[in-house]
Amino acid sequence: MTTSLARLVFPSLRWRSGSFAHERPVIDAALAAGVGGFIVFGGTRDAVAELTRGVREQAGRPLLIGADLERGAAQQVEGLTEMPAPAALGWLDDLDATHAAAIITAREARTVGITWAFAPVCDLDLEPRNPIVGTRSFGAEPQRVGEHAAVWVRGCQEHGVLACAKHYPGHGRTTQDSHETLPRVRAPLAELEAMDLVPFEHAIRAAVGAVMSAYVAYPGWDASGRAAAYPPPILGYLRDPMNFELTPLQAAGNVVLREAYRFGGHLIWGATARMLRNFLDVISDEGASD
Repeated sequence: MTTSLARLVFPSLRWRSGSFAHERPVIDAALAAGVGGFIVFGGTRDAVAELTRGVREQAGRPLLIGADLERGAAQQVEGLTEMPAPAALGWLDDLDATHAAAIITAREARTVGITWAFAPVCDLDLEPRNPIVGTRSFGAEPQRVGEHAAVWVRGCQEHGVLACAKHYPGHGRTTQDSHETLPRVRAPLAELEAMDLVPFEHAIRAAVGAVMSAYVAYPGWDASGRAAAYPPPILGYLRDPMNFELTPLQAAGNVVLREAYRFGGHLIWGATARMLRNFLDVISDEGASD
């Protein structure tokens, strides 16, 4: 693998039996290959801080360290603060509260070296049988969900952590688990534009740094039947009319790599390369102590 391709790979590091020690071979091989960073699952506050500090020192260069932080930094890191689920924030319907939740999440994430939050969820809670979305969504009303997503993005990124809007172009209509199969949403593009895509538009206008695609097919939009990460019409819509410049970041590792073998892979789409470099510069200059 060339260094330029390796920079697009982010292996997962999982807390197991009270330690990250079993991940040492993964870390060594990944850094030798030149990966762009890692995705952290679990761990205590001290252990995650030690892990992220250690991999950056070993790499000798800036790394992006990501984690699922939809419910605050405590969603992955024991000892940090758990935030209300997005559904609770949406029910409260106080944009200042949602903004504050993002700020706290970002500040705490930085204290343990996490610089990329895979949040906010921009999916609409449209289908009661949906096994994926539920309380991860801010609600069912497109404009209001978009407003909550936008303030979450701003609160997070203004405090030095890259945000990631997911799961484009919307996972809210599915009735199957996308970790087990490829769900299909048959709504036509016009319906998706009026509903599902609206929160993503808000997140992009708020300058979200990355977008994660859904492992869902949209045959009413793209007849190929492929997951949303791949069809040019679906990806092209991010660039025009949404004005989101695409730079692919391949999320790989224990779980996603297995899905890549089985499904063909999930992609996270970053904004401009310059924006990512700016974030890496901030991370390199400031460290993760603020």
